[in-house]
Amino acid sequence: MALTYEDIKDEFISLVNSDKQVTKIYAQIRSGDATYATANRLAIRVGEDLGKVLRKHAPLTSIDEWDLDDLIPKSLGLDHNIVTTACAQIQEQMNKDAKLNIKYQMPAFDGNKAYGIVEELRANPEFTNIEKTFYDQLVNFSESIVDDSIRDNAAIMYRSGVKTMVIRQSEYNCCDWCEEVAGSYDYADVKDKGNDVWRRHENCRCSIDYITERNGSMYRERTGAGYGLRAPQWK
Repeated sequence: MALTYEDIKDEFISLVNSDKQVTKIYAQIRSGDATYATANRLAIRVGEDLGKVLRKHAPLTSIDEWDLDDLIPKSLGLDHNIVTTACAQIQEQMNKDAKLNIKYQMPAFDGNKAYGIVEELRANPEFTNIEKTFYDQLVNFSESIVDDSIRDNAAIMYRSGVKTMVIRQSEYNCCDWCEEVAGSYDYADVKDKGNDVWRRHENCRCSIDYITERNGSMYRERTGAGYGLRAPQWK
């Protein structure tokens, strides 16, 4: 029988729960000292853990050894649940610190992106041809959950009249394109989903975060970092 989500679900959950890096990240979130950059580190790790589990059950001859319509969307759905739960805790603490009575907006599961991965697998029955790309896509999908959470919650702040800044920080030794797009931006200037600040290429590990005019100083205290290439100027 083809591999299904139920075949790997418990193994995936167990691996995430026993992951020492994940445990440290959860401790930081519980302490109230986390930002969305923290959530991005969690997302990367969860995506990598999902990849580790699927590698153990990788197709030996044909992609038909996986029940693609069941395995991939549901596995990514569990990833979505894990990451958005962490994002919710971070956002709720941000709102509390800034004395904002605004609820966390959970981003929708991106079914189009999930089934895009399914279709790419189906179009390449010899799994080894796209194996590396596939595992990178799992991590990128996981990171995109954090990006969507930032965009959706920053949008609520913006519509509520709270000035908001989006911060993209490049990973050490990243590519020229990521270095170019890194910086801090007024949300109003980058709110379109197609803006480069939200884009990721294969194997991208840059982090995206955001602050409001009410908690910018708290962000600096927690990260000890500046705002990137462009100093934020509240309009």
